[in-house]
Amino acid sequence: MTTTAETGHRRLAYATSTYGALSIALVVVTWEADGNEWHLVEVIAGYVITMWLTHTYAGLVSRGDFTSWFDVVREESPVAAAGLPALAVALAGQVLAWPQEEVADLCLIACAVTLVFIQTRIVSESGFSRRRLTFTVVVDMVLAAVIIALHVLI
Repeated sequence: MTTTAETGHRRLAYATSTYGALSIALVVVTWEADGNEWHLVEVIAGYVITMWLTHTYAGLVSRGDFTSWFDVVREESPVAAAGLPALAVALAGQVLAWPQEEVADLCLIACAVTLVFIQTRIVSESGFSRRRLTFTVVVDMVLAAVIIALHVLI
């Protein structure tokens, strides 16, 4: 793989994992307890699988070649992997019988930590600069404010 192809592959992986973490956060925000104790786990797991399958399908269709399906499945895994920390928290909360609303809050924290980890990797690989770091922090704060506002309103 050439340096340009590697850079493009990493950029795609970071973009899809960032999208995955933000999408799972929005799923958690819109989740409502309905009496089913496993509902949050089911919703997160279902969305993780759905994101992975739809991204894989879109990747296959965009290539126009279904012979490399395993490569596409692997390439699209970051979108699903970004939701795994929140899923792990939801599972732990269910197994340990934590209150559902607190588990949802912890899932949002897991999404935030995942997003910070992804963005730390992006900034460190793309060249650290004060401007880039400031921009990243400001965007994160705006997105966090929107997600928290939605969480409070919904």
